Amino acid sequence: MSAIRDAIAGGEIAPLARLPPEVELADQLGVSRGALREAIRALELIGVLESRHGSGTYVTGLTAADVIGNSAADSLHIDAGSALELMEFRRVVEPGATVLAARIARPRQIEEIRAIYEAGERTDDPVAYLEHDKALHRAIARAGGNSILTSVMESIAYGSAWDRMWTLVMQPEIPERTRREHESLVVAVETGDVELALATAHAHLADAERRVRARFAGDH
Repeated sequence: MSAIRDAIAGGEIAPLARLPPEVELADQLGVSRGALREAIRALELIGVLESRHGSGTYVTGLTAADVIGNSAADSLHIDAGSALELMEFRRVVEPGATVLAARIARPRQIEEIRAIYEAGERTDDPVAYLEHDKALHRAIARAGGNSILTSVMESIAYGSAWDRMWTLVMQPEIPERTRREHESLVVAVETGDVELALATAHAHLADAERRVRARFAGDH
């Protein structure tokens, strides 16, 4: 299965394209025809491929998440280096995603963001708050309207690596600063305040990185 996904990710097989004949594709990928059939069936089950009667098997209209999946994040061992790299990734990408949301978020998306934020405000359980935190950032990313950016963020920044990292750095209490910054992010998107969105996102992520660095201070 990975051989076909790698071919799609690498552009050897384009989105919406029909797969080559079985013999040709098996030879191209260097796998047996039996293994190829199993891989095709598995990829059809998860929506990467689509079989059309009388026409052949086609690649579906993929997003980045279809190709990336959670494999990169799932294999990420969270230590000092990888935790800080994940935070660096967020600091590079997430402020831009927040600005996009402030610019173009639709009313229904703004309502969703506000509802997630308010649900988080009603809990003092750090584990439950973690889920609201992640859901809030995901909703803001989606509201930015860039499907590739959203898919990459979903797969890498907000995937299982997030859960493992924040489980390690989680405090018995939810930092009040985090709550205030989340509120500012929501207000920025609601009001279309791009400057507030950018400044708050940078401050929020800088504080998050500081906490990660403090947790792993003796590991590198």
